[in-house]
Amino acid sequence: MATELPYTLLSLPRYARILGINPVHFAGATSTIVFPVTRNSCQDVWCRYSWQADDRVGHEDLAFAIQQAEHDIAHALHYWPAPVWICEEVQPYPTFHRPDLVQYSMSDSRGYDKGLHTVYGKVIAPGTRVASYVGTANVVYSDPDGDGFNERATVSVPTTFGIACELKVYFAGYGGAQEWEIRPALTRNLVGGVFTATFDSWLFIDPDELSAYPTTNGFSAIDITTTTHYVVTAEVWCEFNDPTAVSAQLVWEPTRLNSAFPCTACGGTGCVACTLTIQDGCIHVRDAGAGIVVPAAATYDATSGAWGAVSTAVCRDPDYVKLWYRAGEIDNRALCDSRCEYLSDWWAQTIAMLATARLERPFCSCANATALSQKWQQDLQVSGSDGVSYNVTESDLSNPFGTRRGESLAWKRVAGLAGRRMGVALA
Repeated sequence: MATELPYTLLSLPRYARILGINPVHFAGATSTIVFPVTRNSCQDVWCRYSWQADDRVGHEDLAFAIQQAEHDIAHALHYWPAPVWICEEVQPYPTFHRPDLVQYSMSDSRGYDKGLHTVYGKVIAPGTRVASYVGTANVVYSDPDGDGFNERATVSVPTTFGIACELKVYFAGYGGAQEWEIRPALTRNLVGGVFTATFDSWLFIDPDELSAYPTTNGFSAIDITTTTHYVVTAEVWCEFNDPTAVSAQLVWEPTRLNSAFPCTACGGTGCVACTLTIQDGCIHVRDAGAGIVVPAAATYDATSGAWGAVSTAVCRDPDYVKLWYRAGEIDNRALCDSRCEYLSDWWAQTIAMLATARLERPFCSCANATALSQKWQQDLQVSGSDGVSYNVTESDLSNPFGTRRGESLAWKRVAGLAGRRMGVALA
């Protein structure tokens, strides 16, 4: 049975397109009608897990490499290259420069509520990810060009949700988990209360089929001449940010001094100890780019659709705050023309460079893709036994991403940006 692959901002099929890899072979399949494997010296077809064919990289290895590349880029920039949800981020609450003084108003010298920095900038909105079930649909496979190969998959469901980009298609039975989203879609349309999305059909190959154990003949590609290896149904879920969910929790540590009087028992016997006081609240964004948000004790009123301020549970400033928010860069084209792909081509290419450079297993594919991957994996600090040497600068050798060519190219793109609180060390 298939297990989920790590969720990445750069989808695996989009990675394959950047590298120029045959999309059907990358999906673990082939056919005698189109996309046949014609060379006997190298098996073009990718496997899902490296244990299925241990002489090459699999989808799982690649997904982990992309995930790590995205994390390292976000850590260096202090913002994600595409929107992500951040959950339970812990930040100390701002304090007065004199530690012996205790503040009670949660406000600064101007009378405004105190703001604090989030780990990641480009804050989009407070809230959490919600996936709401829309419906299950039969997947319709078709052959628009009449070549005998069903290259198109169509999913259609009625819905009351009104934003097409928030409606996403998933493999059935996994509760709308991000790891099981089928992407990218070729088209998304929401007309007359019906959502319709089209995809390349090979994206709907049953993950259980791709997870088959290798036999004495080794790893076998999926034959997609017919659709018998495809899933029959898929689920549509609406994925959106929920601003009505708690986006801040104010936390106080216990003390033998309450708001008015100390514990009356000698030595504090009977006072509450080792129990934190936690109060729900919300945040508003003061500076989206710099990642400055303002927490407050509040409750949500479903009738008015707004958060209302309440008194704090403890009559002094909290010691720290937990935060929930959505943050990350959005491709300008998505902002201008309602594209549903928020990760820009620039960042997609950068992530691909960095991830490919770090792959430890080779992937056997067409010569152009193999040559590009090997180029990005060259270690610039090592002079080859064949007499090849590289003229690299000291800054290239001190690159925090690493000294392989793809790592160097990725770092030059990242370091060239005037990012917020640019970091160097990757802890």
